[in-house]
Amino acid sequence: GRHGMDFEEMEDEDLGGRMRRRPGADQEAEITISLEEADRGGRKSISLQSSEMDSRGRPRPRTRTYDVRFPSGVTDGARIRLAGQGAEGAGGAGDLYLKVRLEPHHAFKVTGRDLETEVKVTPWKAALGGKVMVPTLSGLAAIAIPAGTQSGQRVRLRGKGLGGKGDLYAKIQIVVPTRLTAKEKDLFEQLARASSFDPES
Repeated sequence: GRHGMDFEEMEDEDLGGRMRRRPGADQEAEITISLEEADRGGRKSISLQSSEMDSRGRPRPRTRTYDVRFPSGVTDGARIRLAGQGAEGAGGAGDLYLKVRLEPHHAFKVTGRDLETEVKVTPWKAALGGKVMVPTLSGLAAIAIPAGTQSGQRVRLRGKGLGGKGDLYAKIQIVVPTRLTAKEKDLFEQLARASSFDPES
């Protein structure tokens, strides 16, 4: 506006310099949910403590409980707005923003809506190819790995990420038996003699 004064300030001047009735401040808090809850979506109760002034102007703690709805596929760091649930002010209440935090999961690494899980495979299955079972948020799924699969290779399962919106990556880890039977040792020795494969050279 003119002379660096905006319209709202000019309006305040016309009212004899009286303060406008401002709403209360917006507030922020965190809500922690499991990966399964983020996948399904749903509701959760959260209790937050705030400080309110009593009639003598002394702060007194107050606990408020909120019923929070969150969508399927909600990601870590997403913000949920609860309108009018923030601090009280002369012009009404501000908003409360809840930042979503996902609990760490034992089976999945989460990046946005994509998930990654490790799948252990025998050397012969990696060499010959075959079916392996992969954990997903909705139970086990069978995937086919091609012959010659390498350790660290990732297989993508489309739509098996958070809320069906992301993907799931199965990271293959080839595991060698720690103890061999006499028969297994004999077969491995036969393979060592028969094979010309040498990744060390």
